[in-house]
Amino acid sequence: MLQVYASNKWESKNDLYTGPVVFGRDPEPGGSVCILQDPFVSRSQLRVTELPTGRLKLENLSKTNRIILADGTVLETGTSCEVPFPLRLTIGQTLIDISAAEVSAGGTGALRTIQQPVVGVSTGSSAPKVLSSLGDAANAETLARWFETLLVVQRAAASSPEFYAQTARAVVDLVGLDCGYVLVRRGESWDVIAHCTANNTEGTGFSKTILKRVLDERRTYFDDLRNDRPSASLTEVAAVVASPIIDERANEVIGAIYGAKVRSQTRASCEIRPLEAQGVQILASIVSMGRHRVDTEAEASRRRLQFEQFFSKDLSSELERDPGLLEGREREVTIMFSDIRNFSSLSENLAPREACRLIGDIMDRLTERIREHQGVVVDYIGDGLLAMWNAPKDQPDHACLACRAAIAMQGEMPAINDAWRGLIDGRLGVGIGINTGMALVGNTGSRQKFKYGPLGHAVNLASRVEGATKQLGVPILITGSTHAKLGDRVSNRRIGKVRVKGIGGAVDLFELIPPNAGEDMQRRVEKYELALGLYEEGKFPQACQELYPILAGHAGHYDQPSLNLAALAVACLKTPPKNFDPVFELDHK
Repeated sequence: MLQVYASNKWESKNDLYTGPVVFGRDPEPGGSVCILQDPFVSRSQLRVTELPTGRLKLENLSKTNRIILADGTVLETGTSCEVPFPLRLTIGQTLIDISAAEVSAGGTGALRTIQQPVVGVSTGSSAPKVLSSLGDAANAETLARWFETLLVVQRAAASSPEFYAQTARAVVDLVGLDCGYVLVRRGESWDVIAHCTANNTEGTGFSKTILKRVLDERRTYFDDLRNDRPSASLTEVAAVVASPIIDERANEVIGAIYGAKVRSQTRASCEIRPLEAQGVQILASIVSMGRHRVDTEAEASRRRLQFEQFFSKDLSSELERDPGLLEGREREVTIMFSDIRNFSSLSENLAPREACRLIGDIMDRLTERIREHQGVVVDYIGDGLLAMWNAPKDQPDHACLACRAAIAMQGEMPAINDAWRGLIDGRLGVGIGINTGMALVGNTGSRQKFKYGPLGHAVNLASRVEGATKQLGVPILITGSTHAKLGDRVSNRRIGKVRVKGIGGAVDLFELIPPNAGEDMQRRVEKYELALGLYEEGKFPQACQELYPILAGHAGHYDQPSLNLAALAVACLKTPPKNFDPVFELDHK
């Protein structure tokens, strides 16, 4: 049996329930029903079921409204979860407490509770007293109920479309003024977005003089109008108060909470007291914080959606936790560039629609392999792409993940060629270059077009390494900095020291070898690296001798790096160099 207390409760037979309990403004039949007098709750909002395990199952039945648990956990629409006793949660403006009922012999529990505030209700014993009735000293219960009601207003700020109307009503119902306005600045003018008046009171308009002081000095001002010459719309106004609504990001006044008392023969005094002005100031602060919270949540949601275009949900949640990720941060990353070989020539006979389908199919498959290995796709560049590891989250094995992703991408190419065999004349391949180094990582796009990625020398080098795969005749090349982080986890062979165009200095390049390459490939790797060492020592005849077995008997299917090295060794035999430099020169990008 469940013991339930709900603020804003309108109808329920009692506070003890058996079986599922459904909460809402007009719940559909099915179990016990608790009707809530809350405009921010769905018709059928929440189903609570007591489980045999002693826990509670919560089901959010709404299609629009979230449920917030006391620990800050959000139960999204259409989802469910299990939680322990006791439970406190919030729906709209309603606070619900659920506990296991301790039933006495008389059939009721011995629990005590207090009544929760109801926003906007100004009659009945449940309504908090207005500030004007508190006198010089108020009892603790009255003050507690007044501040509880303010907290309910604040809780509604982030999501309620009626929040401004609730605030204007609070100026009247809680502070005790005759008129309450929520104003926003539109250039040089002030527009009313919500207002409320006490019974039998007409709208009073507002004083531009006091609003100008609020705008200029960003402070709350209140005064009577005895010494002023009010406009026709303010002739019945005895005193006014205005407090600024401040945009915390822009640090400027964007609106005001405004209240007024009208002249009355039944009042001993029509002045606005400091306590009442402070009440208006509290409401203005709540609106400022509420707007900031709405803006922050909207910005977080926008960023999360942008991140989820590229990242897993785990990574996109990092952005919510730390929005500073979009700012440039220097960190070590592993960068991958890939490019589809012969795409332009092989697709030139395809209709534009078919060409788009082809590149879309290729990119879908390659992207999946990158994400499988926890990489981030930064950008698609024509028939190529840019990916990154070790940002935004730390990945200690980022170099290894990138290399394994590259091998998996190469493994997709046979299936892609088979799928498009009847439409393209030839075979597609992919060249991949990988480099590890320091880069500045953040939003490399603009505020209008978001792109989270890296900038710097490490990125430029990775791009050049991808281009080197064409000239050196290998599908995947990695730099020495990436190789240094692999250990023996990924097979490779050293291609040589290379000087690429546009990058100062020479860099060691290594070819990645698939794990299923076989023993023949392993022997080729050993022979090639032996020949490369001899070549770099200037022992050209010996280098050619080691390369010959690799090239013999492979007409039409030569190992391209061995053929390149043999050509360089033979050229040195024909014309011995005076100052031998073993670095391979690549003459174009």
